[in-house]
Amino acid sequence: MKYVLFPFLVYSVLMATGCSRPESPQEVSEAFWQAVLEEDAEAAADYSTLVDEAAFDGFEQQWQNVSIEWGRVVIDDNLARVTTTLSGLEGQNEATESLTYLVRKGDDWLVDYYRTGDALKQGPVWGSLVGQLEKLGEDLKSRWANQSDEMAVELERLGRELQQQAQSMNEDMSALAEEYGDQLSQHLEALSESLREALKSTPSATPQDRRTLNETVIRLEDQREQLSEVNLKTLAESTATAAEAQLQLGELSEEFAAYKAEWRQRVVDMQAEMAEFLENLKTR
Repeated sequence: MKYVLFPFLVYSVLMATGCSRPESPQEVSEAFWQAVLEEDAEAAADYSTLVDEAAFDGFEQQWQNVSIEWGRVVIDDNLARVTTTLSGLEGQNEATESLTYLVRKGDDWLVDYYRTGDALKQGPVWGSLVGQLEKLGEDLKSRWANQSDEMAVELERLGRELQQQAQSMNEDMSALAEEYGDQLSQHLEALSESLREALKSTPSATPQDRRTLNETVIRLEDQREQLSEVNLKTLAESTATAAEAQLQLGELSEEFAAYKAEWRQRVVDMQAEMAEFLENLKTR
């Protein structure tokens, strides 16, 4: 079925559904792309993984006179993809077939903004998902091997030590672990809020810097949710997430120099608390 997306289409859909929020992956995809075509940053952020409308860049495309065809919808647990064919893109004589990727957060489907943008830039995407994940894993290993950020490396080492402790200890949570989990959750929340502030207050940031901030916020907030059930495994994973965040934030341009100093200090504090927690575990 082919849709040429104009404002009246959204109006008709809203009238028919009683102004309810789109629910299925295809409905969310349609609402998201309508927002993109209209350059409605607020709506695009609402229907996607963008943490703030300040990160919206319209995929750096011109959207006048673009029409969209929807194809196959594939749902795999909390992930989905919708085959999306766009006609009328600037500089493209033929229709461009791509994929709109979605993730489920709680009860809502959201378009995975940056993965969808990558798919659009790359054209047809028929590669193996397993192959993509393997490549991502190798990229991360390579990045760790080439990094010289001592704070991040030390935090990652402490996380591995905590995982080793978890293997030899009873998983029942002590008051000590609960207390540390609360501290770690507060650090992740404060760091996430600071990243959101940096994103909003730096409109001149490059697309890559906006992407780095957006994706780091998502990881931090997802990991913080995991701390709702505190155990040694989630504590170790949260520490590793913070270490990776430190590496990524270090790659931001000097436009964020003041923020980077603040973020680095928070990682220093996390490192100290982590070391103290491990020492207390050993003495029990």
